[in-house]
Amino acid sequence: MKLRTLTYDFKLLKGDPMLILSMGVPLILWAIMQYLIPWIMELAMEQWDFDLSPYYTRAGTFFVMLIPMMMGMVYGFVLLDERDGGIITAISVTPTGKKGYLLLRMGIPITLSYAYVLLFVRLLHLSDFRSLIQLGLIAGVIASQSLILLLFLGAFADNKVMGLAISKGFGILLLGPLLDYILPSPFHWIGGYSPIFWASRAFLTPDDFQFWLFTGISILFHTLLLWILFRKFRARSD
Repeated sequence: MKLRTLTYDFKLLKGDPMLILSMGVPLILWAIMQYLIPWIMELAMEQWDFDLSPYYTRAGTFFVMLIPMMMGMVYGFVLLDERDGGIITAISVTPTGKKGYLLLRMGIPITLSYAYVLLFVRLLHLSDFRSLIQLGLIAGVIASQSLILLLFLGAFADNKVMGLAISKGFGILLLGPLLDYILPSPFHWIGGYSPIFWASRAFLTPDDFQFWLFTGISILFHTLLLWILFRKFRARSD
């Protein structure tokens, strides 16, 4: 079932250049971090004697948060296509049912996001201080952000045009960690409205206590949002 679904998804994505590009975003972000940003850092040091190295990890962390959002958008559009085509209605009368269909649709983006996040972090050495258990946990929390966008699109978007507008509006969540990076204390806590803020904090802190604190807050925040959105999507699909 899962293999057939992936084959079908590949055929569907081939027909939409925007979705293909979105699936390639992790590779693009990795190339930026691997080649472009080091060149900019070297240029800034040579030309203006300005050291950008302290900002490298923060830039990488922001890119890490962006990856699951792109996966959620891609599969949110796939879900909208299937709803418009009546596929969800047809599946509802099969043994899989709507709940089984949605769980499968949620499983693919979160699995891809988890794999991309781990590869991104390890290849760029963004968290050498992090234990494997902590890294695996925070990668799972970050990957779950893909489900927030997917379920939000399924619950509130009527079509792909509306879905694209909603996806752009989700940039307000990415603003959360940026406020944390640029605002002085205590104003940086303004970014706490975003679940990404807490995941970013957990990822960046070298302190074990703060890691578990911010991770716990992030898990509760994500769980609450996913529960609300899952119920909303189920209610709309019934």
